[in-house]
Amino acid sequence: MRAKLPTTLISTLSRPRFPHPPSRITLQPCCPNNPAPTHPTLPPPTRTLTTTTPLLKKGGKQDSKRTVSLNASKAQSQAHSPTVNAFDFSDYEAAIEHAHEHLKSELAKIKAGGRNAEDIEGLRVVLGKGGGEGRGNGDNEGGGGKGRAERESVKLGDVASVVARGRNVGVLVGEKDHLKPVLSALASLPSLTYTTSPTDPLTLTIAIPPVTAESRLAAKKQADKKGEEALFALREARGAQRKKHRSMELGKLVGPDELRRAEREVEKVNEGAVGEARRLVEGCRRGLEGG
Repeated sequence: MRAKLPTTLISTLSRPRFPHPPSRITLQPCCPNNPAPTHPTLPPPTRTLTTTTPLLKKGGKQDSKRTVSLNASKAQSQAHSPTVNAFDFSDYEAAIEHAHEHLKSELAKIKAGGRNAEDIEGLRVVLGKGGGEGRGNGDNEGGGGKGRAERESVKLGDVASVVARGRNVGVLVGEKDHLKPVLSALASLPSLTYTTSPTDPLTLTIAIPPVTAESRLAAKKQADKKGEEALFALREARGAQRKKHRSMELGKLVGPDELRRAEREVEKVNEGAVGEARRLVEGCRRGLEGG
């Protein structure tokens, strides 16, 4: 038989386990005539954009002394530098003269009848184990590398005597060992034939071909080619002078008005130089018509 619990215990056990939330309690000042002190309201913290100065190398007395010394040296160099003259064409005129002289020398070598005694005398002859009779010979070991190192290139006039004989040119070779190298050099010239003396194998007779329409045309083309080379040299000289003027302009060493006048003078000098080169070529062409 179960025992009965007391009524007070049953009521206690039947209560909820979690009590009701407490009611809000409003605190009021105890003294209405003296209210509690209030603190000032602070604004919320804000982030501001800031820039920091980059860290530089400390100057000090050493850097200041270096700057002063550099400025002093620069001023001293400018004080001792020669006066800049935009109308100084000495280098340009020297280059023009060199181009004209070289053109005259090259045009004088051109003949309508082919090679002459001076051209034959100026041929290059390769002497030594690697040249002339040494070609094609398997005596040199290592593919002929040693032979190439022992080669010697000389003018034909250094190993033979060249004499003009009317329409022919005589070549007298000094030594027997030089005969084959000389023949190899002569074989490099087109349309040139030679004969050997039956009594002296070291004496050669070269026949100068007669003047033909084809030989005149070839000579004229050669003169035109030499003229183009001279014009190219003149253009290079004019470009060098313009570079000087450009450096003066960038360095502000000469005023713009003076530079413009100097450029006009350069154009005049260039026109005269080009005209002289063309006159030399035209004179050579007229001479080839008669020869």
